[in-house]
Amino acid sequence: MKVSMRTRVLIMNDRNFKRYKNNMSFTYYGGHKEGEYEFQVPSTNIWNVVVEKGSYANPIDIKVNIEVEKGAVHKPAKPKKLATSFEEADEQMDGVEEEVAGDASEDDEDI
Repeated sequence: MKVSMRTRVLIMNDRNFKRYKNNMSFTYYGGHKEGEYEFQVPSTNIWNVVVEKGSYANPIDIKVNIEVEKGAVHKPAKPKKLATSFEEADEQMDGVEEEVAGDASEDDEDI
């Protein structure tokens, strides 16, 4: 997939997508991405891709292109938990910003 600007990309199975839509805690793969991002699914399943386009109060215009290739199933790192407070979300963002500043070449570190 390719996103036109830095945003949060959430990749989750159907069960977690339903939890996401119902504002419940859920797990996901992905994270803050910009440019091209390749994801290999960990199992055969229905997968949902959510590209967060800012907030309700401050939406941003993002262009997204998704290409799907069939192939072998791979097992990525453990999925991340959704932040349950603004403070926790800020801490997660600080960690992401440090990763990007530390080594911008490793795009798939937080799959």
